[in-house]
Amino acid sequence: MHFSSSLHKFLAAGLVVAGMAAAQDCTEGVDWVKRTVCAKGVGAVNPKMPQSAARPGAIRAAQMAALRNAMELVKGVPINSSTTIANSMTQSDEVRSRVEGFVKNFKLGREHYMDDLTVEVFAEIPLDGVGDFVLPTAIQSNPSITSWGAPKEVGSAPASAMLASGSVYTGLIIDARGQGLLPALAPRVLDDQGKEVYGSANVSREWAVKYGMAGYAKSPEQARGMKDRIGENPGLIKAVKADGAAKTDVVISAADAASLRATNETLKYLSQARVILLVD
Repeated sequence: MHFSSSLHKFLAAGLVVAGMAAAQDCTEGVDWVKRTVCAKGVGAVNPKMPQSAARPGAIRAAQMAALRNAMELVKGVPINSSTTIANSMTQSDEVRSRVEGFVKNFKLGREHYMDDLTVEVFAEIPLDGVGDFVLPTAIQSNPSITSWGAPKEVGSAPASAMLASGSVYTGLIIDARGQGLLPALAPRVLDDQGKEVYGSANVSREWAVKYGMAGYAKSPEQARGMKDRIGENPGLIKAVKADGAAKTDVVISAADAASLRATNETLKYLSQARVILLVD
């Protein structure tokens, strides 16, 4: 029997174990809702190798390619509106070493044996696993902002604010759909004067590392389903525009900013990063 025909039958047996050739573990790219990076690696068998080594060789090649491709995707992730993970790695050997080590040592998905004798492997990397290495140092163990000042009396929030005055919210949803907002690890929420309403000074590092500075969703319904992040009664406001060089910061109206600052209760859920941004 010709070697290629024999090898084809040998590898095809893997289809019974691994599933259909079209199967995959995740969708390639950055998924900001799941907060993961998914990359595929493809390995081809070497026809000059004996059958006993052909499949393991193809698997190793696919695994290396998956991790290499995952690393490239991770590098392109924005940290904030002015820098990416790649920038941070360039500026610090320690950051580069820690990010590369995290990605290289991450568990890979199962291999899939394809009809053309190649092997596919998927690597799915949690974005928040990288966060501790690259989040701004301004994000401290405890938030530096612990009070908005003297809380305003109930009913003093501007009439145009979308948040109901006097309501106790468990989190915040900001609808930035249609504004061109792009996701990032450390986005900011600004008022119409460019002053920070939510950012590195508001959140504890523990929560920022664990969940990211903000979650992302495609609709209010999807966001409200993320109760582990924003609780049972999140407030909902509309963004005015996206801001920053990379359009990762979100601007809200003066009325909504004043409403958020009207009570120190807001600081409790902001400190735990209980914020979700709606994007297109």
